[in-house]
Amino acid sequence: MGWKRSALESLVWIASRFAASVNKCPDSPQSIFVLRNNDLGDLLVITPLFEALKMLYPEARIVAGVGDWSRPILENNPHVSEVLSINAPWHNHIVPGQTPLGAFRYILRSHEVSLLKSRQFDIGIDVLGSQFGSLLLMRGGIPFRLGVKGYAGGHSAAQRYFDLDYCKYVGRSSLLFAELLGAMQVPSAKPQIFLTAQEMAYGDEMWAEHGGRKRRIVIGPGAGFAEKCWPLGHYEKLIRALTLDARNQVVVVGGPREMAVGAQLSCGNSAVRNLTGLTTLRETFSLVAQADLVICNSSLLMHVAAAFEKPSVVLLGEWFDSAALHALQWGYGSLTHVCGRDQEHEDIYSPEEVLDLVSKL
Repeated sequence: MGWKRSALESLVWIASRFAASVNKCPDSPQSIFVLRNNDLGDLLVITPLFEALKMLYPEARIVAGVGDWSRPILENNPHVSEVLSINAPWHNHIVPGQTPLGAFRYILRSHEVSLLKSRQFDIGIDVLGSQFGSLLLMRGGIPFRLGVKGYAGGHSAAQRYFDLDYCKYVGRSSLLFAELLGAMQVPSAKPQIFLTAQEMAYGDEMWAEHGGRKRRIVIGPGAGFAEKCWPLGHYEKLIRALTLDARNQVVVVGGPREMAVGAQLSCGNSAVRNLTGLTTLRETFSLVAQADLVICNSSLLMHVAAAFEKPSVVLLGEWFDSAALHALQWGYGSLTHVCGRDQEHEDIYSPEEVLDLVSKL
């Protein structure tokens, strides 16, 4: 921990001496606030925590504090009582002005934090584990706080925390919060998405338009930042090879930022449908729910695939040093095939290598 972070941690500890606090966890909390103002995949991967908390405290209100961009992930979730907007300017790729000054301004002056404080939550969980997250929970007047030691600090203001283990799957680590509260049983760490029958029908209709091609493959060329991405030229070669087989149909998905990429990947190929920028998150979930295979960068899609127990091939770009470590942190066992640099594979995967793997699945 550098001196700046150490100084901020000292400030967090001092603030905790003056914040509302209780040393003993409430026996029957009426409300629990779960902070996860991070990116889309970060929220989806920890969705089993909401079920774990509901199992432990069936009468409590389980409230998620998330950025507005990730609200669709929690729609129809029976374990979440309410979603509060927490568009906090730290540890996400959405909110501008992510500086210490911007974070302090948000914590001290934001209407969202004022609303949080008015709700008088009994327990607060900072899933990420950060100094600003702890300050937010204290500013919200939450007396019993849980955090993480070893990522971005803030644990000195938490009554209970666990040590971050970089070799443990992130979704399973999040369930430790329920265990810290006394849970003896927790659900599977598989991500949870709850689609309506109408939403499922959308995916079926979209795939049926290419009914002659039976193998449904979703490709997601986007990611949080460019360095994480498998090269676009590699995707082009892979898609051309996949669609040479008349049984394969390919749908390219992504947000508005990927529209140009999607157009390039689908250009002149009738077996490829470009839906980048044209589907909502929930519609994309429906497409994956009825696909046979997902091919993507290290992104939200690999967690969506796992939610519906679909196999995925995750293609790592130059930024990643270890495919094995990535699989430990973010993978889903035999469902997730992580392709990237490692001790026995010094370079990123070629299109030919990926095609060979896909043919074996």
